[in-house]
Amino acid sequence: MSEHPFGSLIVVSLRKRFMDLTFTLKKTLTLLALVDPLLAIPLFISATSDLDLARKYQFSRQLGVTVALALLAGGLFGLHFLSFMGVSLSAIQVGGGAIVFVVSVAMVIAKEESIKYTPAESAQAASGPSIVPLGVPLLAGPAALSYVMATSRIEKWGDLLPVILPPVLVGIITWLSFRLASRGGGLMSHSTLKVVERLAGFLLTAIAVEMMATGLKSLFPTLAS
Repeated sequence: MSEHPFGSLIVVSLRKRFMDLTFTLKKTLTLLALVDPLLAIPLFISATSDLDLARKYQFSRQLGVTVALALLAGGLFGLHFLSFMGVSLSAIQVGGGAIVFVVSVAMVIAKEESIKYTPAESAQAASGPSIVPLGVPLLAGPAALSYVMATSRIEKWGDLLPVILPPVLVGIITWLSFRLASRGGGLMSHSTLKVVERLAGFLLTAIAVEMMATGLKSLFPTLAS
């Protein structure tokens, strides 16, 4: 007896939704690791040391909104801009994967701060509350932007969920992290943070290799065989 066509359509639809949700979760966690608001908390505390609690809350909210908008802009318009410049998605996957790989290796060997921040940028970010450079490019930097562009192809309305939701969630988590830091709280101990960063770096390394492999197969179809 043949399977009912309507039942097959339901199964296919549910499977597609599950894959979309899984990819959205993976993208959110990857972006969160690349933005890494916990790493920037010392800079935030130094920059807001002379502000009252209300102003600290305001600045933390501004940083969260900045991160969300920067990542949304990269996801919604980044590929269009690159296409206008003659840069293909495959090239972005290879180049973005290389950047993510460098950041992930730095996380594994506990050198992320020296990779993401130059001494001049750290000093400028800590000198006072300013969206630049703390929001962009220290939080929403090249690695996060290149990743969000390489994973944000929009072909139908259903593709908008993994493009819009991860940046919004990362922006909210960034805001809450700095808001908690404004009150002198910590999300986790220093030693626990280092362990989490190393594990995240290891997973990011695999994601970066996957990005580069996908881009290389598209640039050089013979590799796919």
